[in-house]
Formats: sequence, structure tokens, C-alpha cells
Amino acid sequence: MTTTHDVAAIALKLEHLEQELKALELWGGAQQVPSVEQLSSSQPFCLDTLEFHQWLEYILIARLRELISSQQALPRAMMVHTYAQEQYRGQWGKYRKLIGLLQELDALITLQ
Repeated sequence: MTTTHDVAAIALKLEHLEQELKALELWGGAQQVPSVEQLSSSQPFCLDTLEFHQWLEYILIARLRELISSQQALPRAMMVHTYAQEQYRGQWGKYRKLIGLLQELDALITLQ
């Protein structure tokens, strides 16, 4: 039973996610930061205001990096890859690596 996160492995996986989003030309960087209103959506994955890849970059990755750098507790469970599978249904070839990385991140975050 795992009771603590492997923070170094999670940080590395976040780096891999960033690299894959860049390879897919989906990384917006500082030039494309969504508005405060867009980032404040109450919908899961901000599905009413952001594209999924924007949510990954500006919410998930940014928040997890913030938690790691400030040594705060990370979530104890996560299942983002299942949403990614649905989001990219029919485009498996293009997004297979991204979905795989998200599945690996889910496994690192989820404590059992």
C-alpha cells in the first residue's frame, strides 16, 4: 500500500506531458493564457470555457507544479486519462502518447 507520492516522478511526468503537448502544437505558453473568467469555470475540466489541452496546461499541470513547489499535499486520486480517451475518441493514433502519459500520471497520483 502506497501512502506517499513520488514527487520527483510526478514532476518528471508533468515535464513529459508539457513536451508532448508542445510536440502536438497544443502548448499555449504565456502568450495564450486564458482569461480569469475562462479559468474560473465551475464545470469539470472547464469544458464550457477551455479546450481540454488548455485545461491540462493552465489548470492541471500548473496546479500540480504549484503544489509540488510549495510542498503542499497532492490529490490522493486522479482519473484524467479516462476523460482524455473520451475527448480524443477516433483520434487514438495522434493522441495515444498523451493519453498514455495521463494514465501514468493518474497512477502516480492515485494512492492505494
